[in-house]
Amino acid sequence: MSTARKQATTLHRHLMARFPKAFPQDYDAILPLKLDIDVDIRERLIHQGEPVDPDLLRRVLANHTGRAGYLLAVLHRPGGLRYDLDGQPAGEVDALARSEAVRLLGEHQRRQKETATRHRQHRALEKQQQAAKAARIAERERRAAEKQRRREENERNRLRNLERKAAEDRAREAAKRGEQPPLPTVTYRKRRRPAPKS
Repeated sequence: MSTARKQATTLHRHLMARFPKAFPQDYDAILPLKLDIDVDIRERLIHQGEPVDPDLLRRVLANHTGRAGYLLAVLHRPGGLRYDLDGQPAGEVDALARSEAVRLLGEHQRRQKETATRHRQHRALEKQQQAAKAARIAERERRAAEKQRRREENERNRLRNLERKAAEDRAREAAKRGEQPPLPTVTYRKRRRPAPKS
């Protein structure tokens, strides 16, 4: 979180603690604020010995009044009144403020839809990447298994060739000596029987 954002968050919490009627903790209890309430806040805080940066205060108020909950309060709060720091009526919400609230809420909804669409696209892309990675890993494992199988087969063939050459050498030696060559060793493989069909 940036320093400016931390300062704004700290000031907003301070306003909620100092003026709970105007800045309630409960989201549903938000009230439309009187016009130029920043002047009242600065005067009240200066009187309490807590001066505040006007630019920071304006930024905090812009964030507060731009929230969807505040805009809904402007549109739907019974009585259509604005309130001061002590929660007392201080003016009315006019038609211009209502139309601006409708426009801003529309922008909120559009941004939320765009964010949701981006989130869905991001998740779909992540799933594609994970599937592609899993396919690459499976292919790598398949190739490694195939390479190992070929290596083992080559080793078996090499050993068979060595045994065959050794047998041929023994047979030649026996023939030179005039002996009967030994009978070759026959290895019988077990025959696989197909599994019965169920």
